Amino acid sequence: MNEIIVIDKRAGIERDKTRVAAYCRVSTDQPGQEESFDTQVLYYKKMIGQNPRWEFAGVYADKGVSGTSAEHRPEFMRLMEDAFAGHIDIIFTKSISRFARNVVDCQTYTRKLKELGVEVRFEREQISNMDPTADFIFSILAAIAQEESHSLSENIRWRYKQNFKKGIYRLGNNRILGYDMNKDGKLIPNPDAWIVSHIFNGYSQGKGLTELAKELNTLGAKTKKCGKQFTADRIYKMLRNERYVGDTLLQKKPPRDYLTKTPQIGIPYKSYYIKNSHQGIVSREVWDSVQSRIARQKKSWDEKIYICGNHVHFLYGMLYCGRCGALYTRRTYTTRKKTHYKAWNCRERQKGKNGNGCKNPSVREEMLLQKIADALGTETFCKGVFDDQVEKVIVSDGNIQVILKKNH
Repeated sequence: MNEIIVIDKRAGIERDKTRVAAYCRVSTDQPGQEESFDTQVLYYKKMIGQNPRWEFAGVYADKGVSGTSAEHRPEFMRLMEDAFAGHIDIIFTKSISRFARNVVDCQTYTRKLKELGVEVRFEREQISNMDPTADFIFSILAAIAQEESHSLSENIRWRYKQNFKKGIYRLGNNRILGYDMNKDGKLIPNPDAWIVSHIFNGYSQGKGLTELAKELNTLGAKTKKCGKQFTADRIYKMLRNERYVGDTLLQKKPPRDYLTKTPQIGIPYKSYYIKNSHQGIVSREVWDSVQSRIARQKKSWDEKIYICGNHVHFLYGMLYCGRCGALYTRRTYTTRKKTHYKAWNCRERQKGKNGNGCKNPSVREEMLLQKIADALGTETFCKGVFDDQVEKVIVSDGNIQVILKKNH
């Protein structure tokens, strides 16, 4: 008769002591929470250390981060990695709301840990993931915790809205080139303000984005972020920042989902524009001149041109075939899986019959735009930079050649 041996998933060296860890978290890094955070860490160290049958496996503590998503908590993820690797037997945590405010996260991780023989004990609720009814209880309690997070998010959003109406706001980390923040939370120009003035004055006088970037890099100017060199894309974004004229636009983007932290596209929201909220670096006259030039360029891009009743894409008249010199035109293609994509090909290729048309290949639109962006030194395709710098684009056997205007 064959002998059947049952192998434990966590089989290994037999241990005299149970390896015990703890997870704690405070949802904000405000000074008022410092004591709570330190207290939790000391409490678990003392509790685990006093039990002679337990071996201290560490306290994993996230400080000043939200609990709505596990991926945003580095210490929590490190705890999971160590537990999955077989380094922990028991995990203590204050409550479900400290462990997760997301039903999916809570149940997913506690189930995985249970399968590996790792116990999670929630002190406030006095339950363990090893309890037979744990899944049912977690579903109820974690749902309550998630709703608590949702309610908190809505309350914070409402408070921000009321403060915005009164002109009360915070400037976040204030990473704005040319400004520092004083003790009252107001923006004040700093020694880098000359860079901002150089950009706005130069652009209002007709200089191009690339020309301004080259000038600043030659002068040794550095960006606020990581001290990098200036690019046309960076300058274009600065020219549209209302902070430089002394104004502040609040709620620029759609509110973020309280769980995914991604913008809720399509959700109605209201922006608030505060004039003269702080000292401007550029004058109102220069600001208006710059915005007028940007608006004129944008209009030339967005303007609807109709030929035979069809709307013409902004690249029409800018894209040429490197073989025969004809214009490239835009077409919609369908894949075998019935998905659609846009691509550009030579107009003479479409006219050719019996295989005698132009043989220059077509190019997918997303690839075309990215190649143009790369040539202009921008991370993504930017209409303003393209309009300011590019005279035409030539496609030759899949190669993209960007021809700049003479002043660039």
